Amino acid sequence: MTPLTSQAKLALAITSAGSQRNLAKLLGVTHQKVGRWLREGEPGGIKKIPREATDIINQAFRFHKDVTKAQAKADRLPYDPQLPVFSFRPTLRDGKPGERILIAGTEFIRPDTRDAVFESLQKSQQVNAISIRSLVNIRSYLQLRQDATDEKVISKFKIKGPKDSANRKTLQQGFKDQVKKNEKKGLGSGTAKEMAVYTRMATFKPEADIDRSLSDIASNLREKHEPHATKLSDQYLVQTLPGQYESFAKPKRQTAAQKRASLKRK
Repeated sequence: MTPLTSQAKLALAITSAGSQRNLAKLLGVTHQKVGRWLREGEPGGIKKIPREATDIINQAFRFHKDVTKAQAKADRLPYDPQLPVFSFRPTLRDGKPGERILIAGTEFIRPDTRDAVFESLQKSQQVNAISIRSLVNIRSYLQLRQDATDEKVISKFKIKGPKDSANRKTLQQGFKDQVKKNEKKGLGSGTAKEMAVYTRMATFKPEADIDRSLSDIASNLREKHEPHATKLSDQYLVQTLPGQYESFAKPKRQTAAQKRASLKRK
């Protein structure tokens, strides 16, 4: 594997730090400087991260690896020391662990590093599918004028009603909820503008064609999200294989008496 660049290390580290400000504190620099480093070679970014920053970036990256490894162990998640990306397993409403993994703060991870992370997840043989979230201007996303009324926006969603066929909240319902929240805050009509949207779930099962899966998710992101994004690719949603959590449980330790009883039965 090609060694990670300083920019890639920072982009991965922010998934555990949670924000540029937190990462800046860890590095001992300003959050404005961290922002420029994360955008290295891009508009608003530094041309090249200075070589003298290598040591503090490597120190922060080592800390990130430790935190990421500990969380992966606690939640029974895949962990790759070469591509450590902080992830956690949200619990279900009944308090039980779910079969989805959330990786947040990913907007600075570049496509080549993202592809390597996804390939690593597939190689773990614990993953079923992956989707990418972006924040978009909802009027642009629905091909409406920016001055379109909330009622017009509501009428444009393809899937109507509060829930879809998989019993998930629809985009339409999410927009309605956002409008109501803004009304309670005293904000006027048309202030609900930004919404989270997801790419189609791309298969990353162990037997999947990795090149096709990466191509599918990238083209969906490029065609559906990028033209309308206010924050592109800011979260990854990973669906684990059924029973993955139970499969990676630690075997229960036996007492000396239990071991003797087991040996007698044999």
